[in-house]
Amino acid sequence: MRFQCCILARARTIKLRLSGHSQHGRLPRVSSLYDRQALRCFCTESSKPYYITTPIFYVNASPHIGHVHSAVTADCLHRYKLLKGYNSRFATGTDEHGLKIQQAASNAGQEPLSFCTEVSERFKHVFQRCSISYTDYIRTTEPRHRQAVEHFWTVLQSKGFLYKGTYEGWYSTPDESFLTPTQVTDSTDSEGRPIKVSTESSHKVEWMKEDNYMFRLSDFRAKLLHWLRSNPKVIQPVKFHDLVLRWLEDDIPDLSVSRQKSRLQWGIPVPGDPEQTIYVWLDALVNYLTVVGFPQNHSQWWTAVHHVVGKDILKFHAIYWPAFLMAAGLPLPQVIYVHSHWTVEGKKMSKSLGNVINPLDAIEKFSVDGLRYFLLRQGVPDSDCDYYDDKVVKMCNSELADALGGLLNRCTAPRLTPHRCILTSPTPASQRKSSLEEPSRMITE
Repeated sequence: MRFQCCILARARTIKLRLSGHSQHGRLPRVSSLYDRQALRCFCTESSKPYYITTPIFYVNASPHIGHVHSAVTADCLHRYKLLKGYNSRFATGTDEHGLKIQQAASNAGQEPLSFCTEVSERFKHVFQRCSISYTDYIRTTEPRHRQAVEHFWTVLQSKGFLYKGTYEGWYSTPDESFLTPTQVTDSTDSEGRPIKVSTESSHKVEWMKEDNYMFRLSDFRAKLLHWLRSNPKVIQPVKFHDLVLRWLEDDIPDLSVSRQKSRLQWGIPVPGDPEQTIYVWLDALVNYLTVVGFPQNHSQWWTAVHHVVGKDILKFHAIYWPAFLMAAGLPLPQVIYVHSHWTVEGKKMSKSLGNVINPLDAIEKFSVDGLRYFLLRQGVPDSDCDYYDDKVVKMCNSELADALGGLLNRCTAPRLTPHRCILTSPTPASQRKSSLEEPSRMITE
């Protein structure tokens, strides 16, 4: 029979240490919990693949708790699947092309690649400090990604889904997004001058007219609707599934998928047309395929892909990305998990307001596990959540220190564990004498 107990392990060696708690009142400690070695479970031996991704994060600014929230959410799912015995893969990384990066690097007086490398390393450092156990880290400036994007573009082109046309309309550089007239509204800038802004992000938009490559997005409206209606749980929570269905009630225009090189140099050139640069979102979305070896060795993992995304990029992942995949003849995501945003004391996080929460400062105050627990416990996915230090302190004290800590202290009391027994790694199935042999053994310290 299966042993109904899960433990946290580093590779094949237990790292649970009873730190003299009976003498000194300290709790048992799991060392190297943040180590990227697999967390294993003894209750199953499944090798079913599971592939979870975060968005790749734009390197125009340093990481904040919103980025960490996405990463911790995916990390939690990854660890859970490992505990269930899945062969889980977890990818994150940085999105490093586009006009916004080109401008940010210029403003910093740096070459784009060195600017991107510097900021990408900050993300790596923050994720490592926050115990994010990713298995793959992707940068869109890597040669392997360029090769994957070029191949993906060629497939779309060979199937007749790309054509040369003229795009005329609104464009938001901060969002790297083309917008329809219904997605734009009137506003004023800081000096009171009238401007047009995105209704979704409130970022300023500009009117542009370019000869670009267009993707036949309009051909996929009916297929997208069928996919969503046939899979009511493919976008979670249901609030966001319903939102995408509402977006698709109206006709959707074809999508510009390139920019003139004279406007955008920092990106991947269109294969066969060096005067055009591939649209940053098409470039960025392909990263999920790059990680699993597209176009040669991706099939095992791609049928098990799950995305974690913020609500601000839902359109790109729930409309554009599935349409691109349909056009390329590739399987669609299993689930798209959507989360909302963080405010700080009721206000949107903003550099101009000076209220952006640095994750490294937060873990110094509340510990890694304290911050991770707060983000997962308080981060309700279908509505924005508010952050302030007192809330973190109260939640960590009441739920971690008092409730869970008290329970753990009682469960590991000397009366219940007089011999201080702990579990070691299970005997591999291939080495057992019979299927009934106990898959774990006890040792004492």
